[in-house]
Parts: sequence; structure tokens; C-alpha cells
Amino acid sequence: MNHYIEKLKIGTPINKQPFFEMLVDGKLSLGKFQEIQIDFLDAVLFFSRPMFILASKLDSFEQRQIIINNILDEHGNGDLKNHHGNTFKEYLFDLGIEKSKLLQRKPHDAVINFNQTIMETVKNRDILVSIAMFGMIEDRYAEMSKILVQSVLDQGWLQKDNVAHYTLHKELDIHHALSFYNIIRSNWEQPKSSEKIKKGLLLGNSLIIDLYNSLL
Repeated sequence: MNHYIEKLKIGTPINKQPFFEMLVDGKLSLGKFQEIQIDFLDAVLFFSRPMFILASKLDSFEQRQIIINNILDEHGNGDLKNHHGNTFKEYLFDLGIEKSKLLQRKPHDAVINFNQTIMETVKNRDILVSIAMFGMIEDRYAEMSKILVQSVLDQGWLQKDNVAHYTLHKELDIHHALSFYNIIRSNWEQPKSSEKIKKGLLLGNSLIIDLYNSLL
């Protein structure tokens, strides 16, 4: 399974995706970057909701606990001022975005599609597909966060203390990805199950990559 994941990631390098390529090369204006980050907020606010449904579908207490721990991380582990929606909003304010712009925003079609696809997958598709999808989204988001942090710092848009949201995710989401992968790892040796896992990995990979490219 690890070999398949690495092959998929090598075949779709994050730094070669249009959004990240422009960001790293300095071809993305601050204004456009701000617009994209505002749009991304609705994905951040929504992301943990399908996890509740996913956890309810697992028979094992141990496996449910893994998902619950992930949900708790998303919610600031009991300190709601640190839930990921709030930390992302603080990052947006530090980026120079006024609160009124957040209040006036309308959900972007790309974010609506991203959120709906995740929810529909969790509700209607095999659980192995759903878990693999979440694992890959977390995996690639960790890579994206690392590139984004470095690019924002390099261009002087923010100081290190102002990118705490992404700094956290470039480490935390590696752990989250592994926790999802570990739930389904034992199923990989079964041909029918491995095909479902592959479908989920491919779906998660395309969802998170297409989201940023579509927002661009």
C-alpha cells in the first residue's frame, strides 16, 4: 500500500500543480492569494463534519477512537478558540483580510463540489473508499501546507508567528494521514478490498489537488 501511495504522489507532484507552481515562482499576486484563501475557509469549516458519519460506520471501538481523535484535533482538543476554523480565520486576518470580507463571502463552486463529494462518498460508498480518501487528502494537505508556509514567508506576506494554522497542519496531517492508512492497511492484501482502497486514494488525491487548481 505504501508503494502505491508513493507512486501516486510522485506522479502528481504538488509543486507542479498550477496554483503551487505560481505561488512558489512568485507569479501569484497577494490579492489573488487572499481571494483563494477566503474561498478555502468553507472547506476548513466543513472538513470534520463527514468524519462524524465515518466514525459511526466503524464497528471497532479502537478504529472509531482514531477518527474521534482526529475530530478532536480539528476542534482544538476542547479549547474552541483553537479549533481549525478559528485558527484559519486568524491567519486570514493577519494576511490583511477584513472581517467584512469573510462575512460577505459566497461559497465557491469548487469548494461546494469538494465538500459535497466528501459527504456523498462517506454516506454512499464503501467505508474503505472513504477512509482511503480522507487519508490521502490529509497526506497531500501536509505537503501543501509546507509549501504554502515557505512561500508566504519567502514573499514577506507574513511572519512565522502568523502562519500557525499551516505550520500545525504540515506536521499534524502527516499523523492524521497515517492514522487513516493504518485502519485499512490490513485490508490491502485482499484483492477486492485493495481495489476499493485504490479508488479512495485516487479520489482523495484528485479532490484536494483539483480544489486548489479550480480556486486559481
